[in-house]
Amino acid sequence: MILQGIDQIGKTLRASVCIVGSGPAGCTLANFLVQQGIDVILLDGSRPLWPDPNQQVVNAYKYNDNDLLYNGQTAGLMAANEPQFLIRPSRSVGNASPTERERIYGGTGTHWGGQSRPLDPVTFEKRPDFPGWPVTRDELDPFYDLASDFCGLFGNYYGSDGTPGYNFTGEFWSNVTGESRPKDLDGFDFTMYQFFNNRQIQAKRINGLTIGEQPKATVILNASVLTTNTSAGAVGSVTVGAVQMDRDEPAGVFTVGAPIVVLACGAVENARQLLLSGLGGDAVGRYFMAHPIAMNMSQPAVKVNGSIPAGLFNFYTSLPSFVTKDSQTYAVTAKWVPNRESSIALATSGAWFNNSGASNYYHGTLACAESRITLADTKDVFGQQQTEITWVLAERSEENYLALADLFSASIQQAYGYGVTTQPFSTVKPFMRINGHHLGTTRMGWTADDAVVDSNLQVFGARGLFVAGSSVWASAGIENPTFSIITFSIRLAHYIGKQLGKAGVARVRGG
Repeated sequence: MILQGIDQIGKTLRASVCIVGSGPAGCTLANFLVQQGIDVILLDGSRPLWPDPNQQVVNAYKYNDNDLLYNGQTAGLMAANEPQFLIRPSRSVGNASPTERERIYGGTGTHWGGQSRPLDPVTFEKRPDFPGWPVTRDELDPFYDLASDFCGLFGNYYGSDGTPGYNFTGEFWSNVTGESRPKDLDGFDFTMYQFFNNRQIQAKRINGLTIGEQPKATVILNASVLTTNTSAGAVGSVTVGAVQMDRDEPAGVFTVGAPIVVLACGAVENARQLLLSGLGGDAVGRYFMAHPIAMNMSQPAVKVNGSIPAGLFNFYTSLPSFVTKDSQTYAVTAKWVPNRESSIALATSGAWFNNSGASNYYHGTLACAESRITLADTKDVFGQQQTEITWVLAERSEENYLALADLFSASIQQAYGYGVTTQPFSTVKPFMRINGHHLGTTRMGWTADDAVVDSNLQVFGARGLFVAGSSVWASAGIENPTFSIITFSIRLAHYIGKQLGKAGVARVRGG
């Protein structure tokens, strides 16, 4: 059922698990918990401005509560390049572009494009300038398999020979579509990304029911967590505030008691929640990363000076080539990404290249401790400190850009005989925008010395408190994060289920 926070004021509610946040991380987790028979309370901080919460949101920026609940301060490169980052998209600034964050039931996933691919194995490896993750791609593959079905992606995750991620390969999609693959490019892998419909997880139906209709789930809208309360090193409850429906003023507070609390609010708000409650240690808020793009440049950042046949690169934009099965329409697009060997040899992050180059230099930023979320001096509607976000590029960012561009240039020259034009990093940097992929700030690791959560996503020093979403990324990788967010939430549901004496997660195909 779906309740309103304003009707809970003064009450204490209880559940086995309390999830804070209704985006893909929170709603996926809730779905896979209730399927195990676990009772869940899911809190969403926005007012119910969208008329039917069980339906997909259209143009969420018209209904979100960004201005009231997400505002704050920007510093560093963020203040220069994207000063409205914290509230974009926003009604008040006339910004209808679904660029960054949505404070609405369904979260930022209400404008997710559905582009999906697993994180590359090298992303998890420890190497110079990359801290490594306390999990491996091999450990995640069974959960990527479940996520592929849950998201309704095309094809089987495992190939006939057991190869994981087979339905994201050029071989698979070339066979499906009859489109040609490009020549092998030295130092690069040719990769495929799937798109799909029914992307809003809060409206996804399992056995005919959305999460708000599931008998084991209670969704509460207009429910902003103010503090996460612990005792003797264990979480016990959250204090929740509601806002008046007809004016921007607090209405009162209520409490949700649960032995397990999961923060699933996105990389910015997850860090703020921990900071407000004094939990998680010194690493909370640090290592904010992204997959920025250089928008509105007059010239492409990296341009191939010649014509390379589009083939699968053009598949996403070629409408007749869409694949339809079981009344679902699927689409894919292709990218060249640096392979494991070149990534290790050059100590570089990933970037996307296609048959024309890298027009907007979509890439994974390098981790930097000073790129971070802190608490601002300004206050929100509840009288709590707002967010201050400082975006700082790591010292090797220009070196990373040039190394990737030079690798691509040499490989294109070798394979196709064309030259490549690369813009100076100083030209690209002023145009860089975060691009909706918010990573790090509560990263996973082996100890609390430089991480916030362990391999099971439990906060160091706070038993029963977990974090879900891409705030736990230890390095940026290059893949759109939402598919992996969903995968990690399924894995977390499995872990929590086991802790509560359940058999674990089962395969679910969402509709």
